[in-house]
Amino acid sequence: MKDSRPSLVLYIIAAIVVLVGKILNYELLMLIFKPMVVPAIFYYYLQTKTKNTNFLFSINIWLFFIADMIMLLYGESAILWVMGCNIVSYIILVKFALSDNVKAKFSLFNIIFLTLLLSLLGFILFTILNLKIEDIIEYYFFYLVYGIVLIMLIAISAFNYLSSNTASFLHLCLMSLCILVSDLFYAIHQFIIELPILDHSNTFVQFLSYFFMVKYFNSRRIEALKNNVIKTAIDG
Repeated sequence: MKDSRPSLVLYIIAAIVVLVGKILNYELLMLIFKPMVVPAIFYYYLQTKTKNTNFLFSINIWLFFIADMIMLLYGESAILWVMGCNIVSYIILVKFALSDNVKAKFSLFNIIFLTLLLSLLGFILFTILNLKIEDIIEYYFFYLVYGIVLIMLIAISAFNYLSSNTASFLHLCLMSLCILVSDLFYAIHQFIIELPILDHSNTFVQFLSYFFMVKYFNSRRIEALKNNVIKTAIDG
């Protein structure tokens, strides 16, 4: 495994500078440093991965990069393209979460927790969808699909962690939570009340989700390798 500190430091510095540029409304800083964030975290993934580069996971990360660049260059006028990239990324993440083959643990607490979680997320989704806003009314089905896919990611992540408290599932939950908070802050800022703190927090949490995304994927591979070693030892 190669030294991953330079790529991680670059990711942190780029993310901080973008946030400073956003807070100060200095677009030049954002134009220079925002394109560095995802490449830096992807290089960190390449430096810390334990096996060959996963093509599907790479597509997932670079879709977020494309979404960031579309938003940076075209702003709110291209939000549907941004959401389209995100939907595909969320579906890929759902695919990985489902393929973790977690042993389901149906306890009373887990059932109640998941029921309350789904109810809360469903309430938030339909509250936003019922806002009398032209963009939401015009693209209602698109927003609905986006929300359902995001809720699926959150629910599966929570279920996996409740069933098995491993490091990979913790990172999965943290990643999903960051994505949820980021999208929720964006929706509140865009459709309900324009508060700069929400816009800045949205960017911060979004960048943080990229880090947990890489940590999730690397930790799930490490755990898979450990399980294979244990299984081989038992079979031997």
